[in-house]
Formats: sequence, C-alpha cells, structure tokens
Amino acid sequence: MGEMRSDSDVRPGRATGLAVLLLLAPQPYLCAQSVDNSQIIERLERLEKRNAELTEEVRRLREQLGALQVSNGTASAPPASQEDIVAMQQARIDEQAQSKVEAAHKLPLRITGMALFNAYYDTHSDAGLYSGIAASVPGRASAGGSLSESIVGLEFQSPNTVLGARVRGSIYADFFGRAYSGNDTSDGQWPTPRLRTGTITLDWKSRSVTVGVDKPLISPYSPDSFAQVGEPALSGAGNLWFWEPQARFEQRVNLPDSDTLRLQVALYSTYETSSYLTGEYGHITLERRRPGWEGRIELAHGGEDDKGYNIAGGFHFSDTHVGGETITSDLVSFDGRLRLSRLWNLTGTLFTGENLAGLGGSGPGFSIFGDYSLRGVHSSGGWLQLTLAPTDRLSFHFFGGAQDNRRRDLWGDAVHSNAAFAGNINYQLAPNVVTAFEAGRTRTDWTHSGTRARNIYDLSLAYLF
Repeated sequence: MGEMRSDSDVRPGRATGLAVLLLLAPQPYLCAQSVDNSQIIERLERLEKRNAELTEEVRRLREQLGALQVSNGTASAPPASQEDIVAMQQARIDEQAQSKVEAAHKLPLRITGMALFNAYYDTHSDAGLYSGIAASVPGRASAGGSLSESIVGLEFQSPNTVLGARVRGSIYADFFGRAYSGNDTSDGQWPTPRLRTGTITLDWKSRSVTVGVDKPLISPYSPDSFAQVGEPALSGAGNLWFWEPQARFEQRVNLPDSDTLRLQVALYSTYETSSYLTGEYGHITLERRRPGWEGRIELAHGGEDDKGYNIAGGFHFSDTHVGGETITSDLVSFDGRLRLSRLWNLTGTLFTGENLAGLGGSGPGFSIFGDYSLRGVHSSGGWLQLTLAPTDRLSFHFFGGAQDNRRRDLWGDAVHSNAAFAGNINYQLAPNVVTAFEAGRTRTDWTHSGTRARNIYDLSLAYLF
C-alpha cells in the first residue's frame, strides 16, 4: 500500500507558496509608484531652479534700473513695483488708443505713399512739364521745384468674406492739380488734390472681380521713375496710361512647372476731349465717354532666384461717336516682363491699332478733313525698360518708347510721331528714403511745324511711408 500523507505535511509547503506569491504580486505597482515619485521630485527641482533664476534676473533688472535713475538724477525715486509697471503699461495703451488712426468699422487699414520733392530743369517747357511731347512752337527753358507729385494712399483688407471671397482694395491720391485723368488740365500755383487710382477686389481661390479706376488692362506696366509720377513716364511715347473707371474679371488656371494662365476681361470707360477739333467744326458733337471691351491672356512662369517671365497678348475695342457718325477704336497688344536674375530684368509693351487717343495715345484719335469726312488715325508704338540692380540699395533704369501716327490720316498740324528715352539712378539712403537723378529727351515730329525736341533733368528725394 502507498504511503499516506497527513495534512500537517502539506500545509507548510502551501503556506510557503502563498507567501512567495504575496511578496511578488505587489512589486510592479510599487515600482511604478516609485518611478512616478522620482519624476515628480525631478520636476519640482527644475521648477525651484527656474524660480531661482527668475528671481536673480529680477534682482539684476532692479539694479540696472537703479543705476539708470542715478545717471538721470532721479535716484530718490523708489523702485517701481509690479503694480506700478502694469499701471504705466495700461496708460501707454490708452494713449495709443486715443492717438492711432483706425477705420470707423474697426477693420484693418494701412496708410501708405510717399512725400516726393522734385527739382527740375526743362529746356522746352511750353508744352507743359509732364505733357510727354515737345510743343510745336519752341518755348523757353524753365527750372523749379515741386511737391505736387507726392502720393497718399490707403490699403484695406477685410477679415470677413463676401460670398466666400476675400475683400481687399486701395485708393491713391496726389496733388498734381488735374481736373481729369485724361488730357484736360487745370495747372496753377497751388497744388490740387487728385484721385489717381483706386480698386475694390473680391478674391476667390481661382478667380477675381475688380472694380475701380486704373490703367487700361492691355497696358499693365509703366517705367520706373521718380521724376515722372504725376503722369507716368513715356506717356504719349508708347505708354497707354489713362486711369479710367472699369470693371475686371480674372480666371486663373494652374499649370505644371509653376506656370499660371490668367484669362482677363474688362469693361473700360474711355475718355476723349475735343481739344484737337478746330473752331469751324465746333458744331460737331463728341461723346467724351464711351464703353469699351478689353481682354488679355497672360502666361506667368516663376522660377528659383527670382527668375521667370510674364508674357501676354491683349485687345481693345470701342466706338467713338462724333457728329452723328461712328469711328472704330481697336487695338492689339503684347506685353511682358523677363527676369533672368535678381540683378536685371526687362519690361515692355507693344501695340498697333486705330483711334487710340482715349487710351492715352499721343495726337488725335481721328481727323476731320475739309470735306467733313472723318478718318480714324492708325497708330503703332510701345516701350521697353532695362533695370539693373547691382546692390539692394542701388538700381539703374533705362527706358525708351515711341508712337507713330500714319501721316495720311492726319489733318492740319498734328503729331506724326513722338519718341522719348531716359535713364535714372536710384539710391536708397535709408530703408524708406530714396534719392534719384534722371535725364531724358523727347523728340516730337509735327506734320507742319517740323521736329521739336526737349531735355528734362530731375533730382528727386522721396520719403516712403
């Protein structure tokens, strides 16, 4: 028979096993609790060390403040407490709130522009300093200075959206004393405020709608000049610039290789004057404003290191109504900008068309012959600028342009061709202070008076804000 075990033989082994289990079971919990406590202690030590560093920094700042008070003779004043510092900061905030410029509806508004002083010398001034042509009758030289080309602008952007579009815009004015943005002038001794350009734009992700006053859509660029700001440089010599009311729509299409295709269309309000209509035709009525259609297709390519190009083709179409008859105004254009590096780039525009006086072209847009017949003047022209920027502060700009009017379309003593070229050097004295010197020459061919020329020299100082 097998050996019988008693209860006393089994119980000591079981007791030993249970004891071992009880000793081993709490170990994970105790280890985790020990780790948590050590992390807490380390954090407390770091906080105490940081507090000590801050206390030492406050002590050093108080010592520096005391030394500053001694140097200013105000050592008797007690050190400022935390409450005093907060009170002074609140007072400064209140002062700024009283003196700052803000919009009535508490929306973002930025003031921009420049104070521009020009000292000039004109060898043939009878045409007007900024007319863009040389008068048919030789005039005397003139010299002087002016602040009338200074510009004040407001730029705005709403934080809210309208129909899912961001709203932004700008408005710019100067003191050039012009009654209109076209040919009519009211020059006087005292500068007169004048609206230059202004736009309101609704931007969606791939399209935009813009209304306002701006250059023609088919002539987006202008030469860089501090000497010719009241009227853009090369006006009447290839730069179609009249700032007129218009509404634009733009559709953007993203293409591979960082290319963008822009499809643009505009309803443009042209402006014409009867300054070239002689007295015997005074009974003929001319509609000064008329609507016109413009379109432009641009391909934009952007690369590295400011390299890239923009090339575009455009058209303009409208009608002139005079004496119960209609004369077509049409134009095709090509414009572009080539950036080969940060140091230099090329910008320009070319065009050809008929009856372009309402866009800023030189000479008449149409002629009235002795038999009362009307004929639109065919014209072609354009301009080109080379920009060199060897440093961030120094830049050179060389530009020239011309417009030719077909001789057989002209009546009387009219502008057959007008050409101009100029060069300037700009130097940045400070981040917002620029000085510039420019020299230019204009040559105008009249059908009867012959060729007239004028030279203009200008020294500018601009404070940008």
